[in-house]
Amino acid sequence: MNHDVRRIGVLAPPANVAVEREWPRYLPDGVVMNHNRLSRTSTAVAKDELLAMNASVDRAARDLAFAQPEVIVYACTSGSFLDGPDEAEMLARRIEAATGIAAITTSGAVVAALRTLQAKRVYMITPYTDAVNAVEAAFLAHHGLTVAGMDAFRCSQSAEIRALSSEQVAERAIAHHGEISGCDALFISCTNLLTMDKIDGLETTLGVPVVSSNQASLWAALMRLNIAAPDAPGRLFRQMT
Repeated sequence: MNHDVRRIGVLAPPANVAVEREWPRYLPDGVVMNHNRLSRTSTAVAKDELLAMNASVDRAARDLAFAQPEVIVYACTSGSFLDGPDEAEMLARRIEAATGIAAITTSGAVVAALRTLQAKRVYMITPYTDAVNAVEAAFLAHHGLTVAGMDAFRCSQSAEIRALSSEQVAERAIAHHGEISGCDALFISCTNLLTMDKIDGLETTLGVPVVSSNQASLWAALMRLNIAAPDAPGRLFRQMT
């Protein structure tokens, strides 16, 4: 064994446990992820607390850069859209300025993924509160994506999101089969929400592409490395092969 591998750096919220569970299952041979956590004072699913993480971005990114990843992913959906529709791009540029390494954000990756799938009307499922959901819908609208329908688990703490299983997420989506089938795609938001093992089944059942935050983030990172992931789920990854 040696360290002759390609590296993706991940900046994640301190309570996020889903990225480390989902991504390793689908990383191609010879690609690894190196992880660092952002800082915040509580795990409330609220705008002020989520944005508080961004004060630690520069330090966390510089520390992560010592592992020499080829790309750094800011792996928080809400943290990269709550401060305005251009925040995702600004955070990526900030990470690049601090490290000299290419960077992407989850929100930016989601927009790119939905555009790649030629989606314009999406149904959105989130674990967030209504206040956060409203900002996310506005963020997507700013980027030309209409949220035609929405449902949410309305979690107030990160621990509540962590308690949700991918089976529960899939059940919630299937409950809205009729509404989703009239959209161009289903978008499941939040990098702390387990989803990726259900995407292929949901696409078959619902008849539309499914994009999740973790799936889109991994896809965008691998696109930057020009590496396909034949075992990763969804139409999004099948377009890479």
